[in-house]
Amino acid sequence: MNGEYLPLVSQGMRGNWSTNFSDYPGGVEYFEVYAGPITTTYSEVFWTALPEIKLPLDLVKRFDGKAMAVVGFEADQVRRTKEGDVSVPINIAYNHHYGAMLLGKGSKVERVKRDRNDPTQPAHPGPVPGYVDVAVEHTPSQNGLPTSMVFGYSNGGEFRKTYHALAPPFAQLVESPSTIHITPMQIDTWNRDAMNLTGSPFVPGPAPENSLAPLTGIDAVYSGLLECPLTTRIRKHITGGGWNDSYVPQIFSCHKKPQGCQHGVDTMKNCFTAAQELGLPVKTEQVSSSTLPPGCSVNVNQNKTSGTVFWNSNLSSSVCCGEGVAAIEGEQTSLVKLSLSLSEDGVIITMSGPSKVWFGVGFDAIAMANSPYAIVVDGSGKVSEHVLGPHKPGIQINTSVAVVSDTVETDLRTVVMKRPLKGMTPHHYTFDPLKLKLNFINAVGSSPDFSYHKAKTTATLSLWPSAEHNSCLCTIPAAPFGKGVGTLEYLPTGEKLGFPLRCDPEPRETVLANRNPTCDIRTYAGGLSTCHHGWHLLDADQEIPWQDQPIEYYLKFRLYYQPYDPKHHVNAFDMTWSMAGDTGEYDVPQCKAGTPAEKCTHEVSGVITPPADKNLHFVAAHYHCHAPTCLFMEVYNNLTGELICREDTYHGEGADIAGKDRFDETGYIAQRICLWGDHPLPPPPNVSGVPLFVRSVTNNTYGHHGEMALPQMLLASIP
Repeated sequence: MNGEYLPLVSQGMRGNWSTNFSDYPGGVEYFEVYAGPITTTYSEVFWTALPEIKLPLDLVKRFDGKAMAVVGFEADQVRRTKEGDVSVPINIAYNHHYGAMLLGKGSKVERVKRDRNDPTQPAHPGPVPGYVDVAVEHTPSQNGLPTSMVFGYSNGGEFRKTYHALAPPFAQLVESPSTIHITPMQIDTWNRDAMNLTGSPFVPGPAPENSLAPLTGIDAVYSGLLECPLTTRIRKHITGGGWNDSYVPQIFSCHKKPQGCQHGVDTMKNCFTAAQELGLPVKTEQVSSSTLPPGCSVNVNQNKTSGTVFWNSNLSSSVCCGEGVAAIEGEQTSLVKLSLSLSEDGVIITMSGPSKVWFGVGFDAIAMANSPYAIVVDGSGKVSEHVLGPHKPGIQINTSVAVVSDTVETDLRTVVMKRPLKGMTPHHYTFDPLKLKLNFINAVGSSPDFSYHKAKTTATLSLWPSAEHNSCLCTIPAAPFGKGVGTLEYLPTGEKLGFPLRCDPEPRETVLANRNPTCDIRTYAGGLSTCHHGWHLLDADQEIPWQDQPIEYYLKFRLYYQPYDPKHHVNAFDMTWSMAGDTGEYDVPQCKAGTPAEKCTHEVSGVITPPADKNLHFVAAHYHCHAPTCLFMEVYNNLTGELICREDTYHGEGADIAGKDRFDETGYIAQRICLWGDHPLPPPPNVSGVPLFVRSVTNNTYGHHGEMALPQMLLASIP
């Protein structure tokens, strides 16, 4: 189906092995299935389960109560036309990865919580964060045979020209096979104006500012979209601590938990020391009271100019921080003077700045890069609302504020506005009436119309209960690198995805020790977590081009099999590990300027240990990574230093343009796999309980987001 494959690279080969399925020992049969359709527009991610595929009825009847021994498969992505199947080039529709299962009638697909430490689960997270779809057996085989198999290995951009086969005596066994389930992740990178669907040199289309791929020159052979860069359509919400310990006043909704600090100030001394960081004059008092919250609390006067900090030694007091609070309010003067008053009725926003030029405020932000919601007042007093981009104006969004007043006095314009607490859309900021500290960015221009700023800065607004009610002073512990967590919000739809803890310490993997940006939401810059079904990978101020030209295609699979013979077949199954955190991804930093290309390399590594109780042997090794950066993977016995497998990645040379090989797009990849089995292949190595050192090396002439390092292994239990 896919032509010739790369030769094997197994250490200890004792002769030649043909990668042509027509030469497979004992002969093979095959069947074909199509998964789809997949329909996308430019920069769109498609990542969801496709409809279940039923196997041909005659095949189902033939193997009812019997086992099929699958010895390999081939795959492609195709348009189905009247003239037949037409391959879709990988530089037009990039296959990031897919999940694939063949199920017998004794199993079904279930969605279960993801466990990164379970190598029998898919190494790729599923399209629903925190969960994966797996085959669950509900009716065990009376013959003790498997009722499902996974065939998602070398399952990304390398999937078409990587040899997917097992050597005798190994096969993947499925009793009573009946259905196939495919969940692809595809990214549309097709420049409709400069590339044709049947194959042509790659020409970059529009890309977000955070894309690291070259747009011009001889190296511009791949799309930065395939690396899932963080765009201004996404806003981070950091829910863990910052880089340093801090103290913040907090109030709580007293009719539900929590009603006090998660991390309280633990001593009177620390309470009074922390009070000096509040930014206003305070006096301190030690009390034992049943009318104040326990521990450390603060009461600010009506004018918000001074306050009293209490240490209440009556730690059994049941008074809630925030009891009786109807509104919070505060004011901060920076380049722009900002005051807020928040209550159940909404938020009153007052902004003051120069009357003849524009000024603006971006809320809950310390930089433009996090796509903050902003309000801008121009030189005539007209108010507009925006989602800002990194060092650019971003997009203007629908107006949600109502202007109460606009006054000018001595070249100072003051605009009072009102709007609901909840944002009109996900683009609009939702104000929290319990949040007493709000970072904001602010700027003034040099002209009446909103344009590049003349001056900018960041500031923090402190809000306090409006009627001298008490708030608690709480500790926010610093989050060490790798412990920063939160959510990522896709602003066009409001979809929020969690960003949990994801990286492990050495020796399991090196990405955490090397402070790779993928390990912490505060530094995260792109990858699977910013790349979900239906999301577009352009910045908010970039229109989606060619929306009237969607592409529709299918994934096509051909599975090669033999009838199961217990005298000749040994069951093999897949286990996959990650070398780069829970999502298996990491950033590749660009090498230093002036470094020779052959020395521009980056490495991640780790130690994995297969289960010790099943007498496990490797029978095939695959390596999943991404074009065009990955170079090779090595697997060593970490006890003896013996090299078990090395796979060097093949990079396409452009033979597709000459019509010689439709799968040879420049820069795109295939893997030279390791295979073990009967002669002439080397015997399978026993890896049960053996610590294995895995090393993945990439080229870093350019930086990359979302690279992957997944050793995808097939194993068998051999007595």
